[in-house]
Amino acid sequence: MEEIKACFWVDGEDFSDCVKVSGLKWKKSDLDDEKSGRTQDTVMRRYVKGKKRQLTVTCKRLEYARGHALAVALDKPFVQIKFLDLRLGVITKTFYGTDIEATEVGTVGSKTYFDSTKFTLVEQ
Repeated sequence: MEEIKACFWVDGEDFSDCVKVSGLKWKKSDLDDEKSGRTQDTVMRRYVKGKKRQLTVTCKRLEYARGHALAVALDKPFVQIKFLDLRLGVITKTFYGTDIEATEVGTVGSKTYFDSTKFTLVEQ
């Protein structure tokens, strides 16, 4: 079996180095058709019309320049994200961003750092 490696790319640019160990939370959700539901005989019937992913990403401490590059890359209506999907392996899907937050740590020498950079992406 081919070795599978974690990755995180935004529109073709590799930001894998920004993601904290255990920092990519993956979620798959089924989108049920309106015909889904429990019937009078108490049997659940499901008609799945789609599956969508959500990614919650937490970054390690980032120097301002690298954090800024990531924030700019994500600040678009839609972005192509390449990541390791637990079910499908390494894939690329279109996402939109919902939240991004970071905490300024301060300046050490000539470099400013941010901690706790976190963002949520939802598949289009």
